[in-house]
Amino acid sequence: MTLGSQSIEVLDGPETSASVSRPPIDDHRVARAIRLIDASGVCARVDKWRAEDRERAGKGPGGRPASLDDRMVLVIMLALALEGSPLLVTHAAAAVKYRLSEQAKDMLGIDPDKTSSIDWYDRYWRAFHIFVKIIDPFPGPRNRLLTKDEWTAVLASRNPIESARKQERLDWVVNQFLEASIQMLPRAVRRKLKGNVCIDATPVPAFGKRGTTKRSDLVSIEPDAGWYVREGDHRDPGDDRGKQYRKTMWGWEATLAIMSTNDPSGPVEFPYLVVAMGFGKPGTDVAGHCVRSFASIVERGHPAGMAIGDRAYFPSSRPEDLQLPLRALGYNLVFDYREDQLGITESYAGAIQVEGAWYCPSMPQGLIDATIDFRVKKLIDKTTYDQRIEQRRRYVLRPKEKADQDGYTPMVCPAAGGSATVYCPLKKPVGNVSGRTRVPLGPSHPDKICVNKSSTSFPPTAGAKYGQSLHFGSPEWHAMYAAARNTIEGFNGYIKDANHEALDQPGRRRVRGYAAQYLLTAMLVVSANLRKIDAFLRDAGNDVETAIKPPHKPRPRRRDRLANYQPVTSIATDGDPPAD
Repeated sequence: MTLGSQSIEVLDGPETSASVSRPPIDDHRVARAIRLIDASGVCARVDKWRAEDRERAGKGPGGRPASLDDRMVLVIMLALALEGSPLLVTHAAAAVKYRLSEQAKDMLGIDPDKTSSIDWYDRYWRAFHIFVKIIDPFPGPRNRLLTKDEWTAVLASRNPIESARKQERLDWVVNQFLEASIQMLPRAVRRKLKGNVCIDATPVPAFGKRGTTKRSDLVSIEPDAGWYVREGDHRDPGDDRGKQYRKTMWGWEATLAIMSTNDPSGPVEFPYLVVAMGFGKPGTDVAGHCVRSFASIVERGHPAGMAIGDRAYFPSSRPEDLQLPLRALGYNLVFDYREDQLGITESYAGAIQVEGAWYCPSMPQGLIDATIDFRVKKLIDKTTYDQRIEQRRRYVLRPKEKADQDGYTPMVCPAAGGSATVYCPLKKPVGNVSGRTRVPLGPSHPDKICVNKSSTSFPPTAGAKYGQSLHFGSPEWHAMYAAARNTIEGFNGYIKDANHEALDQPGRRRVRGYAAQYLLTAMLVVSANLRKIDAFLRDAGNDVETAIKPPHKPRPRRRDRLANYQPVTSIATDGDPPAD
C-alpha cells in the first residue's frame, strides 16, 4: 500500500468485516479512556518534545492540522484495549468510522460529518506513527526484510545520545499511563499502599515467528527484538560453545513491577497493580530495567517498601548496578539464593555474612550450613532446618540505630549490651546472663566487632550483593517471598487471558517496531490494571465509576553519599543533552 510516494507496511489491511461488524464502543469506555489519557499528561508533554525537536532541527510545524491528533489516537487505542479488541490499525479505523457514537465523537473532537468520507486507515496509521516518532529510540525501515549488511548500516546511523533521550521519553510516557491507572483507585485504598513491590519479566512475542539466525543473510522483520531462551536469564548467548539452547520465541521482555501485600497473613487491602514497567530484548539490561522502574515509582511519590525479585535480579546483579541503587531509593530487598550462594558469602570487621545477614563469627558450623544441609546435601529434614534458622537469630548482629545519611549503619555484637542474646568471654556481660547462648571460645584473631566496646560502623557497600532485610528461611521470609512471587505469576497469566488483553497473541498487535510494541504492551497492562481495580471495587461493594486525579507531585531527591548510587532518570529534553 502507498501513502503518497512512501511505501508503508500493511500488517492487518484496511477495514475487515470483523472490525466493522462489531457493536458500538460503549460511551462509558470512551469516557474512561479520555479521563485516563488526559490525567496522564502525556499529550501536553509530547507536544513540548515535538516543539523542542523542531527547534533543534531548525524546522517549523508546517502542514495543516491532522484529522487525528495524539489524544484521539491514544484514546481510541486504549478504548479498544479496554473492550478486549485487537490493537490493530484496521480496528482503530473502523472504530472511528463505524463504532463511535455521536457523543463519543464529540468528546474526542472528531467531526461526525466527515467520518464517512475519509480513509481513516491511512489517517490513523499516519497519526499513530507521528506520535511514536517523538519517542522512538530505535528508528529504521520496517516495510521490508533487511540484509545483515543493511542492518549494520542502520545501527551505525543511530545517534546514541538521541536514542537515550527518546528511551527516557518512552519510559516516561509508559509509566505515566500506569500512574494514571493507579490514580483511579479511591484515595482511601491508595493510602493503604506501603510500597512493597515484586518485579519480574514476561515474554512478549513479536508478530511472525521468524527471528534473526546465523544461517540466514536476512535479519528479522523486527530486528530490534531478540530470542527468548527458557534457560538461565532468558538471553540468547549467541556463542559457538556448542551448547544447544531452546529458543522458544522471537520478541521482547516486559519488566513488570507489581504491588505486593503489606502483610501476607492479612486481608487483601488493595488490588495488586503494575506500578512501573520496562521493555527490551530478553535477558538484556536486567538491572537497568529494574532500577529505572523503581526510580520511576519513587519519583511519582509512592512509598518505598520491600523490593522482591527472583534470582535473575538478586543477588546475581552487581551491587553497584542494582542492589545499592535500590537501597539508595529507600527499598529493602527480599530474595532467594542459588545453591552456590548459600553459607558464608562475605565478612567485614570480623562478622560473617550468611544468607543476607551479619552474624557472630563464632556461630556454630551447623547453623552456618543449615540451608546447605537442607537444600543441597539433604542431611536434615524441614523441622530441623526451621529450628536451626530460628537458632541463628541468637547470633545475628543488631543495628544500634538506623543508617545515617551516608548509609553507614552502626552494628552491635550479639554479646554486647543489656539486650545481648549470646554470652562471649570477649565481651563483658551486662545484666543477667541466664538464658543467653554461650560461646565457649571467641575467634582466634578477633576483629573490630569482637573488640569494640560500642558499635562498629558498616558501610553501605559491605555485603551489598547478598544482604537482605528479612531473616532468610524464616516464616516471615517465606510468607513475603511466596506471596509476592504468586502475585506476579498470577498477573502474568491474567494479562494473557485470551478474552481480554491476550498479551501472548502477537497477531493482535501487529504494528512494527520496538517503540510501538512497548506502547501497545503498556496499553494492555493499563487495561489489566483497570480490570483488577473494577474487580476489587465490586468485591468490596463499591461503585467502579471512580474519579481519576492527577499523578503525585515528585518527592525531593536525596543528596547524600548512599544516594550517589541513585539512577538518574529525569528526562534531559530541555535543550541539548549534556556533552559526554
